[in-house]
Amino acid sequence: MSFLTMKRRHVLMGMMAATALPRIGFAQGAAPKAGGTLRISHSTRIATLNVLSLSGPAEYPVIDMIYSGLTRIGADSVAHPDLAESWDASADATEFTFHLRQGVTFHDGSPFTAADVVATYTLILNPDIPAAARSSVNMIDRVEAVDDHTVKFTLKTPFADFPVSTAHANARIISKAAAEGPITDLDTKANGTGPFKLDVYDSASMVRLAKNESYYVAGKPYLDAVEMMLFPDLTAETANFLSGTTDVMLTVQQADFARIAASQGIEAKRVASGRYACVVMRQDAAPWNDVRVRKALALATDRQLLVEIILEGLGRPAYDSIVAPELPFATEKPEIAYDPEAAKTLLAEAGYPDGLDVRLVASDRPAIRVQTAIALQQTAAAAGFRITLETMPHDTYLAEEWMKGDFYIGYWGMQPTVDQTYKLLLTSDGSYQDTEWKNADFDALIAEGRATTDEGRRAEIYTEAQALELRDTPYIVPFFEDVLTANRATTEAWEVAPISRYFHIENVWLDK
Repeated sequence: MSFLTMKRRHVLMGMMAATALPRIGFAQGAAPKAGGTLRISHSTRIATLNVLSLSGPAEYPVIDMIYSGLTRIGADSVAHPDLAESWDASADATEFTFHLRQGVTFHDGSPFTAADVVATYTLILNPDIPAAARSSVNMIDRVEAVDDHTVKFTLKTPFADFPVSTAHANARIISKAAAEGPITDLDTKANGTGPFKLDVYDSASMVRLAKNESYYVAGKPYLDAVEMMLFPDLTAETANFLSGTTDVMLTVQQADFARIAASQGIEAKRVASGRYACVVMRQDAAPWNDVRVRKALALATDRQLLVEIILEGLGRPAYDSIVAPELPFATEKPEIAYDPEAAKTLLAEAGYPDGLDVRLVASDRPAIRVQTAIALQQTAAAAGFRITLETMPHDTYLAEEWMKGDFYIGYWGMQPTVDQTYKLLLTSDGSYQDTEWKNADFDALIAEGRATTDEGRRAEIYTEAQALELRDTPYIVPFFEDVLTANRATTEAWEVAPISRYFHIENVWLDK
């Protein structure tokens, strides 16, 4: 397994720089205290508890508390043991054997065994089941229980990063009974092995999780309960946090960050990340099937201005690649300067000498989607893009526009590898392939990258793949957004990472 450990050591290690205000009135080095209820707020509701398919920003911390995976991404953005204590790989990286923890139970008291792992991955790999992790683990040929505490994965092709794929946030382990039951039950019922278990589920206002007294880490979690409080009104969310009604704001809006950071008894955190808003341009119909139109919009996007006015400087320009700069094998992307005159020329070449009328849709959550749409509408006008903006409630957006519309604002968190980044959105079999950019050469490169263990060759492969992405511009990616969060000074060990899928709330405790 040496090649795996060697190749994971450098993953994102320099990326965790966070800035925080000094704590107020807290004795450093005090031992954690047990008890209390942590109140976390977010502005989007929790539409489902189905760990296999959910994708909402407020849903991920909930499933991170309820469910465990074979592996889990740590604060260092590397895969660490979770339900698997350790794993072994064959020399050619086609077989991985995971050694499971013993004595682990699900929240209903049933024992966790290898049969649950097999059942979960069988469900994820079932093409008839919506499963967000499928494209990240579809190199699996078969999964089998060697015994109750050993699982063997045989892959179709070598894949050095397989332990990272098993840490996929939507690949948490459900029980065999749940996997064999109605899939719709997972929407409202949750039976995991994580540090907290479901107590109350109200998708519109609050989810309450109670301490799992049988969690496999002795002494954790410290908290008695966690309440995920949902505020559709951003002003109300901020007011409740500042007044002390809540302990943590999961996501702080850029416009509020300075004010919240300056408030008494508050610790604000900022972490550089590969989180991004993107402009989805569906390419199976005009005008977005013409790369010149997509390139014109890219030139009509004033990226530095968007960073300044939308992110309040709390981020950095991006140049139309969804690959975060900190990822292994990421290439340096050429700057795309704001040039509306060059954009006009491209539009004319594409058959739109008088400009172009298009309808752009943005969900109202998170607010950055609408802000990005408004800024794009204004900066692209100089190039001849006459954008009509339609804002809609997030639930309506999910039902009517997402994965269906031809021009809308997407929003995604950072992934741990280039492979998972592209398998999420851009390969033809991507979990959320929403642009209809079907490129056989690109697909072949990503498949080859998975099957290659030589670091030098992988670098060449992923360099070629990123060049194809930049050549065809399937998305406009104007910026990478810093992760912003805040907690009261009495909330200890609350941390965020660039990859906003893993929160480790079992480590949090209240100094009250």
